[in-house]
Amino acid sequence: MAWFADWGVVHWLVLAFLLLILEIIVPGIFFLWWGIAGLIIAAITYFVPLSLVVSVVLFAVIAIIASIVWWRYQVSKNQHDDSTTLNQRGLAMLGQQGRVTAILGNNTARAAFGDTTWRIEGSDLQLNDQVEVVSVRGITLLVRKL
Repeated sequence: MAWFADWGVVHWLVLAFLLLILEIIVPGIFFLWWGIAGLIIAAITYFVPLSLVVSVVLFAVIAIIASIVWWRYQVSKNQHDDSTTLNQRGLAMLGQQGRVTAILGNNTARAAFGDTTWRIEGSDLQLNDQVEVVSVRGITLLVRKL
């Protein structure tokens, strides 16, 4: 039991590095924050000697706060992720503006959007008209003139 009572910098560093190694082995980013919390506690313990109870509670608080902050960041990032339109590039084009580069006939044309040209459909399209994508049908973008 005396070993637990004398937890110091070295013990926190060992725990932190074990958690960081576990992060490498186990998929996900969960153990990273616990390892970083261990490093923070090791740094604090180096400058200010803490009892085992205080250091464990502080370790748990830092690790939980870091995990929650990371989780919230990931949730907000995933809401704006392009994976919802992955393999559906046409849907990613909604609202994009481009320029008509060729008239094909029957209300169809080709338009440049950035460095890519797409087949488009719209009424009264003329060469060099500015258009905006309003819908997608297959690989054809439905547009309106601006």
